[in-house]
Amino acid sequence: MRKILEKQNLLDIVTGATFLGAGGGGSPKDGLALVEKIISISGRVELVSPDDVKDNEHVAMIAGMGAPKVLREKGFDIEAIYAYEALERLYSTIGVRFAHIMPGEIGGFNTITPMYVAAHKKLLVVDADGCGRAVPELGTSLYAVYGIPTCPVVVADKNGNVVVGYPKDPLDADAAENIARGATVAFGMIAGFGSWVASGRQIREYLALNTVSKSESIGRAIREAVSTGKDPVRAAAEAANGYELIRGKIADISTKTVAGFDFGRTVIEGAGSYSGKKLAIDFKNENIIAWDVNGGPVAMVPDLISLMTIKGEPLTNADTAVGMEIAVIAVPAPDKWKAVPKGFEVWRHILEKMEYTGPYMPIRTL
Repeated sequence: MRKILEKQNLLDIVTGATFLGAGGGGSPKDGLALVEKIISISGRVELVSPDDVKDNEHVAMIAGMGAPKVLREKGFDIEAIYAYEALERLYSTIGVRFAHIMPGEIGGFNTITPMYVAAHKKLLVVDADGCGRAVPELGTSLYAVYGIPTCPVVVADKNGNVVVGYPKDPLDADAAENIARGATVAFGMIAGFGSWVASGRQIREYLALNTVSKSESIGRAIREAVSTGKDPVRAAAEAANGYELIRGKIADISTKTVAGFDFGRTVIEGAGSYSGKKLAIDFKNENIIAWDVNGGPVAMVPDLISLMTIKGEPLTNADTAVGMEIAVIAVPAPDKWKAVPKGFEVWRHILEKMEYTGPYMPIRTL
C-alpha cells in the first residue's frame, strides 16, 4: 500500500502527531515549518505500509534532538540532512543502501523530520515508528525494549559537524543517550540525530505500526470537528481510543531545562462538570504521570497523557501557559509496550524521581 501525502495530509499529521506526542516530540510550529519546506521541495512525500518493506531491507531513522523550547526558538532543518548523510555513509561501507526512512517517535516535529529528509533524498516513508508516542530518552523506546541496537549513533549540527558514537555494548541505550545528549548540548541543545537502523522484519515484530496514518486520522478528526462546530476534544478522544481526564484551566507550570531536558509539573484546575477537581502532571519533556491531587495516579507511562486546548489545538509542554483552557486525554500505548515487563521497567527510573515506585497500572484500572 502506498499513499501520497500532500499538504493537507501533512498538516493533519502534525496535529495528530502533536496529540500523540504526549507533551513532547517537538513543537508543532517546527513541524509546520518543515511542512512548508517539504511542499516547496517536492510538493508531497510517499507513505508505504510496513508490510511493503522486505524482511532484509534496512530503514533509516532520523529525528531532531534537543530541548523543545530551544528547538522552537532556533528552528531546525539542515541538521536532519547532515545526520542522514552521515548515517548513509556509515552503512554504505557494509553495502547497505536506504530506500526507506521512518520516524523514531511520534510528535508534531519528529514525525515530520524524516519526511523532510525524504523530500530531499527521494525516499519512501514507512508508516511506523519506534515508540507510538514521543519519549524523553533513547532507553525509553520500543527499540530498547526489544533489543534493536542504538549503534552507531550520529549527531549533526547546522554547520555539518558530525559526531559518530559507538557504545561498547550496542544495546546500551544509556551509553548511546550520553553520547548523543552530550553532543547535542555541545551543539547548543539542538541537533539532527540518526540511529536505530531496523529491518522490515524487526519493524513489523517489535515497533509501533501504522502510527503515521493514526496521526493523520486524529488530526483530520480534530480539524473536521472544529470546522463543523463539534467538540474537538471528544473527537480527538474517540479517534485515539482515549479517555478524557479533566477540562479546566492551567493553574500553574513549573519548568526548568537541565542538560537538554525540560522537567516540570503542570497543574490543571477543573471547570464545569470537573469543578472542584485538580490534576497534576509531572513531565520530563513528555508527560510521565498524572495525579489526582486529592488521590493517587490516574495515568502513567508508557500510556500517553495528551494535552489540547478546548478549541482543538494539541499542545506540547513547550507551548502551554498559565490560564489556558485545556483538556487532558489519556490514551493506551501500543500493545507492544505491554507485551513484556521491560515495557514498563525502562520508565521506572524516571517515575521514581517523581515519587512513584509502584507497578504499572493501565488507564482502565486507574
